[in-house]
Amino acid sequence: MKIEQIKSVMRKYGKTWEKRDANLILECFAKNGVCQDMPLKKPFKGRKEIKKYWDFSVIKSVRGAKFTLGKCYVSSDENIGFAEWKCRSPKDGKWRKAQWLG
Repeated sequence: MKIEQIKSVMRKYGKTWEKRDANLILECFAKNGVCQDMPLKKPFKGRKEIKKYWDFSVIKSVRGAKFTLGKCYVSSDENIGFAEWKCRSPKDGKWRKAQWLG
């Protein structure tokens, strides 16, 4: 895995937030991919669960999101990629911000 691969996936991931496109999010995960939204909570496994979660958590809840990709990293064995990112969206007239490293 190379840094450019991480950046490419993360740019697409950002578009899913900004365009509210649940089908596009599926292109960011393998068929048996896992989405861990919150630590210590049950992860969403496979595209069907991921899409269901995304439909509920993003498509129905988030409008006007602005995604910013930060630094990207690859583990020394090149098997795991990480990315810093931020997403802001207006809620009740105020901007809320979420930050993740994933």
